[in-house]
Amino acid sequence: MQLSYFTLLAAAATATAATLKHVNYGAFTQTATYSVANQLGFFTAYGLNVTYLQVPNSTYGYAQVLNGGYDIMTGTIDNAVNLRFNSNSSLTVTGQLDQGPELTIASIPSITNITQLKGKSLMVDSPVSGYAYILRKVLGLYGLYLENGDYTFQVVGATVTRYVDLINGTLPNGTAVYATIFTYPFTSESKVLPNATRPNILASVSDFINPFTSSAFTIRTANLNNGTTRALARTFTAAMYSANKYLADSNNKNASISAIAKQLNVSTAAATSAYTSATDPTTGETSSPGGNFTVNRQGILNVIDVRSQFGGFNTTPHFNYAEAILPGKGKLIDYSLRDEALASLISYTPTTA
Repeated sequence: MQLSYFTLLAAAATATAATLKHVNYGAFTQTATYSVANQLGFFTAYGLNVTYLQVPNSTYGYAQVLNGGYDIMTGTIDNAVNLRFNSNSSLTVTGQLDQGPELTIASIPSITNITQLKGKSLMVDSPVSGYAYILRKVLGLYGLYLENGDYTFQVVGATVTRYVDLINGTLPNGTAVYATIFTYPFTSESKVLPNATRPNILASVSDFINPFTSSAFTIRTANLNNGTTRALARTFTAAMYSANKYLADSNNKNASISAIAKQLNVSTAAATSAYTSATDPTTGETSSPGGNFTVNRQGILNVIDVRSQFGGFNTTPHFNYAEAILPGKGKLIDYSLRDEALASLISYTPTTA
């Protein structure tokens, strides 16, 4: 029996998929770099089949990293700092992705000023997360203090969940909500909503804390010491780096916007705004020093400083944070995987957007 062209094409695609190496990738949001890598074929070009696993909250996400549920993850570097220094968890940061694009304080439409948050509950992922400390820092500059009872925290989960709840104006159980921290791409998505549900952006965090290292590639340290898992993470990093360079090139603006729109299932207007945020030279995904996923030293020192202001460390007195963040083998930050990835790049140019 003669097989049709489309049957042969489907069979070829199945055979190709079978040869791809599978990666479980955990992340709080689908970043612009991921959108470009996934939609424009960078992962496939590097021989990868990447499964995006939405992180519901930081506690679950980092537990998954440590138990091998995620091969690699992008998450807020504050979590790695917290777990490494406070709990001696075997986590390693292999590079910085961004410095907080669209890191904003957003509220329901009826609240137009931060001072109106007095007496309100604010949604957070965790009351001891980096973003919760950011809220405390910024609100403190407006004279509002958690320790004085000026506001309270509602523990809800990751930004994707908090975004939906803020738009709805309530939690699923009907409890009223008032404000939270937004990250990429939710500020952009909110801008195209109808007036009745469109959140107000009360403040941009970069106006108060800058630079501020945010999303970072994180892996369990054991994966770096295993040839198979290290090779998988290296290839994933190379694919993301290639996609990041593509995103950073303004000649690829339209293709990148199309990839973001398709990945996030948003309008071109929202995707264009998200692209602008992702490529912002100060806070975006293309803002790392040298453009090669290097962690901004002052950015991570600011993370540590904000956490320290609210008793977020149980380290021994006189702990040397400046030394602890120096990159090296066995340290919090280890660039050896990134360096291997950059030495293994392939030539690939997407043919379609």
